[in-house]
Amino acid sequence: MPENFFDLLEKWERGLQGFLIICFLGLVTLQLMFTREPFRFYLSFAERLEGVAWPDKGLPALVQGEERLGKVQITAVGYFSLPRAAVLVNGRPVASFKERKVWVKVREGDEIQIDASAYVSPLAFRVSKVSPEVSWPRVNCLIETNGTRVSMGKVKLK
Repeated sequence: MPENFFDLLEKWERGLQGFLIICFLGLVTLQLMFTREPFRFYLSFAERLEGVAWPDKGLPALVQGEERLGKVQITAVGYFSLPRAAVLVNGRPVASFKERKVWVKVREGDEIQIDASAYVSPLAFRVSKVSPEVSWPRVNCLIETNGTRVSMGKVKLK
């Protein structure tokens, strides 16, 4: 039995130091082994996952580089030009109403917004045309703003 409590703590501390030194040397050895190709392949979890087939979720396959795009035409109702009103897609300006009608290219899940915050009076905008693959927004959808930014929702493609 140790003479006092502090002698016991010193022995425990020496054992802990030895354990930490062994762990450190093991870690350095393992890292050196990872520099060689055969060891890296068998010891690396990520390398073993490579080539594992993912389950098919029944999603339609797209040709690489092909994107599903749609077009939406938005018309300013009652005005020929509103140059400070803008159409935003995912928060980025893509068109302004310098002309009465604007076309916007969209993808699945894009959020279309109309920013009419530069105008104090109430304004109305209508979706006048959509390409055949767009299921939302629908034709004749009316958007009213009152000096604000209004969202039309997320685009849905067929």
